[in-house]
Formats: sequence, C-alpha cells, structure tokens
Amino acid sequence: MQNRSKGNAQGIDVSHWQGVIDWKKVIASGISFVFIKATQNSMDKKFLDNVKGAKAAGLMVGAYHYIDDSVTTVDKARMAARIFYNAIQAAGGVSIFDLPPVMDYESNKSNLSKALITAIAKAFLEEIHRLTGVKPLIYTYPAFIGNIVGLSDYPLWIARYSTQTPSDTSGWTK
Repeated sequence: MQNRSKGNAQGIDVSHWQGVIDWKKVIASGISFVFIKATQNSMDKKFLDNVKGAKAAGLMVGAYHYIDDSVTTVDKARMAARIFYNAIQAAGGVSIFDLPPVMDYESNKSNLSKALITAIAKAFLEEIHRLTGVKPLIYTYPAFIGNIVGLSDYPLWIARYSTQTPSDTSGWTK
C-alpha cells in the first residue's frame, strides 16, 4: 500500500451529517476532490445539493453508497445498487461525476459469513458496473477487507486513521 504524502491530492467525503457546506472554503483549504454519500437505503437528503455545490466550486466529484447491515442477500445488494444508480441519474447521470462510483462496505452486525459478504459485494459492484459502464471502487477499512475475497480486480480505497500504512490484504497490493 502506498504511503501518505502531502503531495498527494487531498479529498474529503461528506453527507447530510455535515449540514450546509461552504464549498468555496473547502476548495480554499486545498481540497481537490470530494466523495459524496448518495445513498444508504434511500437517497441522502443533501446529495443533490452537495453535488451541485461541489461542482460549482470546481471540485472533482464522486458518489458513494453505504451498504448497511440490512443488505443481507445478493438480491438486496442488487436492489441497493439500483437505488444508488437512481440517485446518480437524479444528479445528472454518471457523466457528471469526475470520479468512479464507490461501494462503502464496512459493517457486519448481521454476522454474515465471509462468503456471503463477498457475494453481496460482488453483486453490488457488478450491478453498478452494468448500469453505469464504470468500474466502481471498494471503500472499507483494514479490519474489514479480509471479509471480501477474490475481488482484487476492483480498485480499493482503504480507510487510514493513522499514518501507519496498512498491510496488503485480500489480494490487493496497492
């Protein structure tokens, strides 16, 4: 995994939890990109406003879907992907985004098996790829990625809460 560097592009992720965002202040702080929460079980109430504001400020914009613990089957994963796709369409379609769509998967309170977590992730990723024509990213954190096996041909965005570089996991080396 690559090390952090001040020379790397700096970005943030946002949702309705941040309230009204001063996008001019964000860009003035050196942030160059933003991933905006589009959906969980429905569209984030600030998604469309955040996309519009971030684009108007000149930021590179991407959208993500948070897979929560209610997604317990492959069929529910495909349904979640369609909800995400509909939000992308409501924002102007996939071409309005500068960055690929993201699947955020980081919780297993339902105690699903690794095989089922992988099947859910694969179904979601394949459905988003089919619907948008864009290969999505996987976002998770180091302790969860071990639950997702055999999907290393999808780009990985791994959470980093410290300066420590996470070790390679589940087939990803970068």
